[in-house]
Formats: sequence, C-alpha cells, structure tokens
Amino acid sequence: MKDLLNALGLVANARQIVSGEILFKKIQQQKIKLVLTTSDMGKSQLKKINDKCNYYNIAIFNGLIDSDQLNKAIGRMNIKAIGIENSNFTKLVLSKIGKGDV
Repeated sequence: MKDLLNALGLVANARQIVSGEILFKKIQQQKIKLVLTTSDMGKSQLKKINDKCNYYNIAIFNGLIDSDQLNKAIGRMNIKAIGIENSNFTKLVLSKIGKGDV
C-alpha cells in the first residue's frame, strides 16, 4: 500500500493527475491512461465513471484505497477519483498494483 501511495504522490508532484469534471472530459478525449477510484466513492458517480471508462476502453481500478489515503498521497482535498495521463507514470502505478502492494 505504501509503495502505491508514494507512486501516486510522485505522479501528483509531476502534475499528471486529473480529477473532477476535467477527468470526464479527458476520458472522452481518450487522454487518460488509467483511472483509480476510492472505496468510499458514491454509487452513482462510480457507475458513471465505470461506464465512461468501459465505453472508451480505459483501465480502471475501483476501491483500492479510501479517499483519506488518496488525498494525503496527492496533497489535495475531497478527491474520490483520479486519472493519470502519462503512460510512464501509468506503468509505475500498475506495477505497484500488480505486485500485490494493495
């Protein structure tokens, strides 16, 4: 878990994280490579973002961390879903998820 949160902090410092309404626009433009949602995200928003990612064939991981952990890692407040634009940072985060870090 710690490695994943550190990787997300690194991505945030590089300004490659997108959230909020901009996230939905960039998903539609297919500029997002990976989406992460928190375990305490609302059902309707979760369905909306899952449907959008599935339609545009974008990888999504749901509920790996909660919003408190995510917000501390990226240094923002009240974020429930993030998207990563850069493919190299996407590989980094996926490697942390893939090795069973969470």
